[in-house]
Amino acid sequence: MNLKKIAVALGGVAMATALSLTNAAASPQKPNTENPLLMQAPANVFVVTSTADSGDNTNAAPGTLRRAILNANSSPGHDEIDFNIPGSGLKTITVVNYLPDLTDNAGVTINGNSSDDKIEINASNVNDHHGLQIVSDNNVIKGLIINGAQGGGAGIALVNGASNNVIIGNRIGTNAGGTGAKGNHSGIYIANNSNNNIIGGTNGVSPGGACTGDCNLLSGNRNHGIVIDHSSGNRIIGNFIGLNVSGNGVIPNGDDGILVGNASNNTIGGNSAAERNVISGNITINVELGASGSQNNLVQGNYIGTNSAGNAALSNPGTGVELDNSANDNVIDGNVISGHKSFGVLVFKGAVRARITNNRIGVAANSDANLGNQWQGVEVQTNGNTIANNRIAFNKQNGVHVKGGIANAVRMNSIFNNGVFGINLGTDAFTENDPGDGDTGANNLQNFPAIGYAKHDGTTLSVAGGLNSRPNTRYTLDFFYNPSCDVTYYHPVGEGSQYLGSTTTTTNGSGSGTWQISFSGVPTSGVITGTATDSNNNTSEFSYCETITLSVPLPPPPPAPQLLSPVNGESVSKNPPTLVWAASPGATYYRVIIRVGSSKGAIAYRNPHVTSTTFTPPKLSGGKTYYWRVRACNGGGCTGSVWFHTFLP
Repeated sequence: MNLKKIAVALGGVAMATALSLTNAAASPQKPNTENPLLMQAPANVFVVTSTADSGDNTNAAPGTLRRAILNANSSPGHDEIDFNIPGSGLKTITVVNYLPDLTDNAGVTINGNSSDDKIEINASNVNDHHGLQIVSDNNVIKGLIINGAQGGGAGIALVNGASNNVIIGNRIGTNAGGTGAKGNHSGIYIANNSNNNIIGGTNGVSPGGACTGDCNLLSGNRNHGIVIDHSSGNRIIGNFIGLNVSGNGVIPNGDDGILVGNASNNTIGGNSAAERNVISGNITINVELGASGSQNNLVQGNYIGTNSAGNAALSNPGTGVELDNSANDNVIDGNVISGHKSFGVLVFKGAVRARITNNRIGVAANSDANLGNQWQGVEVQTNGNTIANNRIAFNKQNGVHVKGGIANAVRMNSIFNNGVFGINLGTDAFTENDPGDGDTGANNLQNFPAIGYAKHDGTTLSVAGGLNSRPNTRYTLDFFYNPSCDVTYYHPVGEGSQYLGSTTTTTNGSGSGTWQISFSGVPTSGVITGTATDSNNNTSEFSYCETITLSVPLPPPPPAPQLLSPVNGESVSKNPPTLVWAASPGATYYRVIIRVGSSKGAIAYRNPHVTSTTFTPPKLSGGKTYYWRVRACNGGGCTGSVWFHTFLP
């Protein structure tokens, strides 16, 4: 706020005091509510009854928004500005010159919802100033339509230490219906140590539906939707940024959806559906964290690049989330980042130690519908980043591309159906292992494990193999199931559709290590792949595929059956005789043999597959002694009984 603006604002203080009682006497159409920050009713209520504006802070007419702001600035306590303008429908206040700043740290609530009519602030006559500028604390701006600020003017600016303010339920940069652009330069601008402000909220927000309740619609602005600059602790929750009010189409902001520069500890989104921002359609980048001071910011739970339901991609010319210009130690967690014509996530220009976790990149929010990004799902060009527990699929290039940098951990993700490789180190080509792993490059071109076998016994999958890499080093090996193997650039290297688990190995002085691991609940067909991550968090590409072989162990042979009838040595008159034996546990069938004269005599009859415990052979020749036995069998083998003999007269 410059000295001229301060002088203009102070010039209206005396008249504001005189007019305070006049304006407070009018009654709003809806009851006043408690301030959501202070949790107390307003000390004074000033009612706007006219759409007129003189542009003169000294002689602002009673009943105008300009006079109401001047009165609120000069009155003690937290005040409220309501609207009761005659007539019905949209009420447009076309400001002649920029409105007074909000300067009272007790704060004011400007309540556009106090009337059944929509209240529009048309700032098209304001050049290089903001539609509404806040330089104080504890203000609430809700239910307004603010558009048209020219030059570098934002719809709403919180600057010069303006903190603990709430901006909810506004349409900033669109027409009154939220269906077309009437842009400001930027939608909301937060700068110069303006901390702990809340943009949006959760009351009345309809996740998956339209922008209602506390949701701000920040679309159609010529530059950015929201800018946070040199400020911390701000929360951006439950807004639409770059979409129409229905959430099924775009009204792009001309540059970024959200730009965070030189700002730390800000939160975009949250872990509940109502805190989710939908950020799509913006021309350059949907969310950008940049400049060296942008540290420890959290981007969580948002739909980035999709409609408000998260099940369809919208038009996104640029990148989903970009971290650049030494923006360090930021967290991108639990978002849907899909449908972009460029990168899903890009980390470059010295931005290090990003944590990219639990996101859905290239797929829909609640299914694996193909919403792939057109370049890489994730690309990193810097050091020390973590990419873990994400679902990354259908991206036209690589799932994860570590183009440059070292110590980038890519672990425990589900990566599948990407256009080139699941994980690619360095250039767009397969990186073969080299003995001793002495080469350098992206992630030191870490060698991947060699899988010797993947054997399934019907219950447990056993996987074993080796790793050749740098000597005397401990490695963590991650393993993945895939229904089939990718063949990219003629190499049968896979991706990692389902993370199975991990083990470790330590290489010897020659750089070799062995490993073995078992898993349950894995299908009996498909392929297994693995990655290796060294103790400095350099992760390899995916290994060659190893086909699962089904190797069911054979059961033990059943015990010998017990023969029952005819009794051993008995003469029988019935011809042919009926042979009877006791069931043998584990037997699936029996083999019966009958010999003449002795157990080594000529074969009179045999049946190699009897499934009951009784058998009647064809009629035998009389006057002879017959020897018979039964063998109990299953897949593991057969066990024979003792020999019985019987005489047929």
